[in-house]
Amino acid sequence: MIGALRHRIELLSPARAADEAGGASVDWLPGPDIWAEVQRLTSVRDLSGDREARLKRIAATIRFRSDILLGWRLRFDGGIFEVVSIESEDGREARLTLVCEEVRE
Repeated sequence: MIGALRHRIELLSPARAADEAGGASVDWLPGPDIWAEVQRLTSVRDLSGDREARLKRIAATIRFRSDILLGWRLRFDGGIFEVVSIESEDGREARLTLVCEEVRE
């Protein structure tokens, strides 16, 4: 792929499975590899746990898709990122920008 969409990202969609205790577990199913323009954003502070840490953030611009939801994940450059915002770049449904934060498990 030539042009701005030159990075490969893999979409990960959640699959919930009920457990015996009445709850559910979430497995992340690998989805398609798609082309994206990826920009690194300013990191944010993560105050969970005993230590302060920095979470990496990225904005991945892709061709329009109607099947991506908030909370989905993507794999990029060895890291896993959660989609926290989905924005239409031009209002014409040509491209989407997925703002994502690093997932630490």
